[in-house]
Amino acid sequence: MLAALLPAALAALLPWRPPAAAAAGPAPDPVPVVLVGTGGVRWSDVDERTTPTLARLLREGAVADLAVRSVRTATCPVEGWLAVSAGRRAGDARDPGAAEAGNQVCRPIAVDDSGQSGAETGPGPARVRDWSRYVAAADADSFDAHPGLLGRTLGTAATCALAVGPGAAVALAGPDGSVPRYAPDLASAGSQLAGPSCPLTVVDVGAVRDPGDAPRGAREQGVAVASGDRAAQVAAVDAAVGRVLAAVPAGARVVVASLADSGRTPHLQLVAARGPGFGPGWLRTSSTRQTALVQATDVTPTLLSLLDVPAPADLVGSPLRTLAAGTGDAPRAPDARLEKVLDLDQAAQQVRPLVGPFFTGLVLAQILLYGLAAIALRHRWAEGAARPRVLAWVRRLALVFGAVPVSTYLANTVPWWRSSSPLLVVVLVVLGYVAVLATVAQVGPWRRSFLGPLGAVAGLTSIVLAADIVTGSRLQTSSLMGLQPVVAGRFYGFSNVAFALFATGALLLATALADGPVRRGRRRAGAVVIAVVGVVATALDVSPAWGSDFGGPIGMVPAFAVLTLLVLGLRLSWRRLLLIGLGTVAVLTAVSVADWLRPPEDQTHLGRFVQTVIDGGALQVIARKGQQNLSILASSPLSLLIPFAAVFVALVLMRPSSWGARALQRAYDRSPTLRHGLACLLLLLGIGFAVNDSGTVIPAIGATLAIPLVIAVSMRALEDDERGSEHRLSPDPASVAARPSR
Repeated sequence: MLAALLPAALAALLPWRPPAAAAAGPAPDPVPVVLVGTGGVRWSDVDERTTPTLARLLREGAVADLAVRSVRTATCPVEGWLAVSAGRRAGDARDPGAAEAGNQVCRPIAVDDSGQSGAETGPGPARVRDWSRYVAAADADSFDAHPGLLGRTLGTAATCALAVGPGAAVALAGPDGSVPRYAPDLASAGSQLAGPSCPLTVVDVGAVRDPGDAPRGAREQGVAVASGDRAAQVAAVDAAVGRVLAAVPAGARVVVASLADSGRTPHLQLVAARGPGFGPGWLRTSSTRQTALVQATDVTPTLLSLLDVPAPADLVGSPLRTLAAGTGDAPRAPDARLEKVLDLDQAAQQVRPLVGPFFTGLVLAQILLYGLAAIALRHRWAEGAARPRVLAWVRRLALVFGAVPVSTYLANTVPWWRSSSPLLVVVLVVLGYVAVLATVAQVGPWRRSFLGPLGAVAGLTSIVLAADIVTGSRLQTSSLMGLQPVVAGRFYGFSNVAFALFATGALLLATALADGPVRRGRRRAGAVVIAVVGVVATALDVSPAWGSDFGGPIGMVPAFAVLTLLVLGLRLSWRRLLLIGLGTVAVLTAVSVADWLRPPEDQTHLGRFVQTVIDGGALQVIARKGQQNLSILASSPLSLLIPFAAVFVALVLMRPSSWGARALQRAYDRSPTLRHGLACLLLLLGIGFAVNDSGTVIPAIGATLAIPLVIAVSMRALEDDERGSEHRLSPDPASVAARPSR
């Protein structure tokens, strides 16, 4: 319902389009712009002796790692050029006979230059031969890419551009695949490089294709820049870049970008820029908000910004900007700048093979915990004096499991990826943080409160993630449960995984904090606590400056609002529920419109969704997200955890134990807010599942934090029963006997 109301609200409030903001790039002048494109070249390839041209760019220009992820795991050269053409992810047609899913043998780029070849004839019109195949592939994919967008934009602005080489032809082709000015090689371009008649020149210097990392299947033909091993090809690219730099005017703005991978293994690639506005330093863009880490879709808006051509709304990237060494925003030593970009790629490479096994292990470990808890509750071997000890051990173990997710983020405070044994080191660091957090939860003053340890682990989880998004998402980047730069899905704010943990932690924290006031009969004080936590958490999540999460507030606002009403003892009438729904839509609409009113290069996906609504594409986006959700539901190992968690709660925690006690019910008897909090958590995770792409992970990841903590409080309740502690807490008479008021 909320997902359907939001586009309607946006459309009603936005019958007009704001005036286009002025380009944020350098002031228009006759300085030529040159894009030199290659593929498969990384900063680890750069060496003063073997790649002198690229080493000079490191010394003289601004540098960064480039995330080139396209429509498959590894990006082919043509797909990198199509990303420049469309300003979005776009790829070649899928090969149904590919030897491995998500990867395929790359095809060469063919250009019909209509006889315009050779230095004598110079540049002339041409056509990309397989253009219709590229367009059909873009239409079949879910990235809403339109190959030819850059060429069309330049044509509309009457801005001349010269394409040199087949990849450049793909980048500058119009929507029909035609290229007005094309030269097949540098020799054919002639004097057009030294004294360009066009303000923009795009040059394809060839791509590196690593024979040792070739895609499985038939041998590639006509894709690599030269024959030989990887080192020989990198040297050939370096020499070609050197020839381009020697030919173009000394004051030209030059961007050198490796737009594709060199084989089946994805890597962060090389990008550098020099010329006016691009002195020694690092590159940064608002699309990633990360120092020295940008993405291929930033190249197109960068070119348009440098040319002072208004960027179309279809673009998802942002112009490159410089963090200059001269102003102290980057180190002056080239080696220090190189160390940064090398470290980013090393971290991305070391974490990539660990993510899949980690999530599989996490699911299996959670199921093992469920089994241990079931054994403790359902078998009679723990009788008499042994029973409290067994319950205590299960409780402590559950708190340990609850501390695992946040510890995977804290592990990035230690550069484990630099170790010679990264797997061993990251495991040890995670276990170390787990031990610390679990100890803090059990020894702090909150341990005396029934929900104190639950609130401690939940609160630490949400606080760590909140601090991370406020300080730049550094703990999430290249972490076991965080953002993966080579995937290039998100670089800042809350991913679905981080949101699930943050929102679950915040709601359980609010439940624990409100428990004491409600127990003492101060319902209003408890409701205020919940409202304050909810407002702060929702603001952090939805803010474009921090969480930048569109789907999260759709679940968070109703969950916290309903919990507030339940704690106050108010009935959930249809009028109140309607007001909560309308309030949720109003919050999201206001934040999204505010983001949309910012300059296009500064907008997040909140503002871009507003533009999608204006352009009439909201229903397609919603349908695409639903399809992605169903696909992940059937394929992700995390999906297995949901039925196991549901069965465990229903058949173990909610049924009588071997000695007759219902564990979860006893916990409800001890806490007047726990039942309401868990009900609202189900509401939050259910809405999150429904409205987010890959939303399946939200209830599964939420369960990895919530279920262990529920096990812990359930065991605590049974321990109190067994020991007959003088500190045993009585059920809240109001929560048991009183009916909600109107």
